[in-house]
Amino acid sequence: MTDYLAVFRKRGRSLSTITALAIGVALAFTSTHKAAAVEMSHAAKAVVDYDKSGDKPSKKYRIAYLTECVDNPYCLARLAGLKAAAAKYGFEFKIFDANFSPATQAKVVENAVTEGFDGYLFGPAAAQPGCGLYNRLLKPTGKPIVSIDIAMCGDPDYTPGLAATLTMQGPAHFNESIDTAFASCSGNCSVAAVGGFVGSDLFTYWENAIKTAAKKYPNVKVVVDEPANFDPRIALTKIQSALLAHPDISIIISSWDDMSRGVEQAVIAAGKTPGKDVKIFSGGATKVGVAKVKAGTWAQTTAYLPYQEAYYGSAALMMALEGKPINAYIDEALLPEIVNTTGTIFITKANVDKYEPVY
Repeated sequence: MTDYLAVFRKRGRSLSTITALAIGVALAFTSTHKAAAVEMSHAAKAVVDYDKSGDKPSKKYRIAYLTECVDNPYCLARLAGLKAAAAKYGFEFKIFDANFSPATQAKVVENAVTEGFDGYLFGPAAAQPGCGLYNRLLKPTGKPIVSIDIAMCGDPDYTPGLAATLTMQGPAHFNESIDTAFASCSGNCSVAAVGGFVGSDLFTYWENAIKTAAKKYPNVKVVVDEPANFDPRIALTKIQSALLAHPDISIIISSWDDMSRGVEQAVIAAGKTPGKDVKIFSGGATKVGVAKVKAGTWAQTTAYLPYQEAYYGSAALMMALEGKPINAYIDEALLPEIVNTTGTIFITKANVDKYEPVY
């Protein structure tokens, strides 16, 4: 581990970031299907302790919420977390929605900077354009900025200069998620996959994780790999076609619980039993997904924490505005909602009773 720490220090990583990364490395060697003996990182603990302290900001702050979306279940849950934080800390916020368009986000960020806010909660529509907006428009304001959802500027997690970064769907998360699905195969297995939007950073992470797992598990053959735009109807159509062409498919992986509903319908329509003939691995750990795992219909759903992402992101922003910035990466997998329940982001029949979804 000493060599890793030396490398991270040379790259200018903060101690809290190094600690989070070290814990992440340790987690990679822990069984994902059992509650791991994990603890919050220093950065995560700092923001959680601040939230528990009852400290109130010294003034009423105005925050710009520079988000990539507001109108799907994930983004609505995140907005709910922001509203809860605003109610607790007494700040005002204004939404600047990019609707997944980097070009639109460039315009709304310009507008936000012109209006002038005390701080910015920034969800980049795409990593590299987001990095440009951060360096060109947001950083020069001198105001605290917390980024959420995806990392920017080629950094694996935290970009120096930010008050904090919180993510749950990075390359490491996708790699481990798909690894658990492929590792469940005994003998030879055919796999179908459905992901999000082609060209998006999340889809790229997803695709790279599939390629990595396919190399690691030569007994697993990915016979269909399609985008489904997080839409259950598209997932239904894609998986129906997949099962017609490859009736031996025994594992289906999906990056979002809504899509997995369509996957399940396609499996049933093909005369197969989900959970028995075909194992479904999903992402989100929504109320629907957790119920499906509990019923044994789906094998696993990976927890995403959009509500906590915005809530603790706002708390980190309040800390920075009050002169106590974290200046580090918070892996949401090390927040108390995971650490104090399952100990892993992978929700299975073995631990599902310990996890309580909020969206």
